[in-house]
Amino acid sequence: MTTLLQTLVSGILVGGLYGLFSSGLTLIFGITRVINFAHGDFVTLGMYGAVLLFSGFGLSPLVGIVPVAVFSLLLSVLVYQLIVRRTLAIKGISAVDAQHGQLVLTLGLSILLANGLLMIFGPAPRAVQGVLPAVYNVFGVFIAEARLVSFGIAVVIFLVLYSVLTRTLYGKAIRATVDDRDMAAMVGIDTHRVYAVTFSVGSMLTGVAGCVLATYYPVTPSTGGSFLVIAFVTVIMGGLGNIVGAFVAGLLVGVIQQMTAIYVAVDLQDVGLFLAFVLVLALRPQGILTGRRARV
Repeated sequence: MTTLLQTLVSGILVGGLYGLFSSGLTLIFGITRVINFAHGDFVTLGMYGAVLLFSGFGLSPLVGIVPVAVFSLLLSVLVYQLIVRRTLAIKGISAVDAQHGQLVLTLGLSILLANGLLMIFGPAPRAVQGVLPAVYNVFGVFIAEARLVSFGIAVVIFLVLYSVLTRTLYGKAIRATVDDRDMAAMVGIDTHRVYAVTFSVGSMLTGVAGCVLATYYPVTPSTGGSFLVIAFVTVIMGGLGNIVGAFVAGLLVGVIQQMTAIYVAVDLQDVGLFLAFVLVLALRPQGILTGRRARV
């Protein structure tokens, strides 16, 4: 019983960060319909940002969240202006053809970022060591301080995002753009700015998740590939464009990985995840959560 509780707690704690960067991906897709293959690399950039700030300036990743968030935001604005906006502005092609262009361009960006990081940092894993080292024993369940704090940060940031989307005027403008872009433009909403803001915020959330993740997870230039797969699986399981579903699915993904690692084999933890993914697609292809209140 203790092993089961330990597995559930560990899965939920790591799943909070899965849910955070997956919420960023589903926010981007839900509004712009852009499939960003470089999304996982923003996690990697956030992790390397935390490593650099800690090794160079002694800044804890918890403090480094601010500069990493600013850098991720500026970089995502640049990516949107140079790559994404150009594909959205092309006239005379179908949405499917535009998405094909986005896939190729963002895949190229992913390869560029991964190889650039490899040239700068090399293939050896990097980590932030000695930050939040405590381990708590709660009724026989061991909880690492780094994972607990990371989960708390992920929950707070997600709640702020959800509140902005559901309770602010700009959040209403975003949801109006999702429902009907042309009608939103007719009533004075700058849909291009909405696209730019949501793409940038979604990518920024990913960088922040990576910064916090670096407190207990080592990073290499290829780390983003595995996180990209997790993000896409999480988004589809939660329902495309559903930020609440993405966060809840992130928790579920974390638990499934931990359960598979403990009760089957560590090397097969992603196999358990993909089996659950196929099961969700077969039984509930619209996602585990539905309903307009849960959507962007």
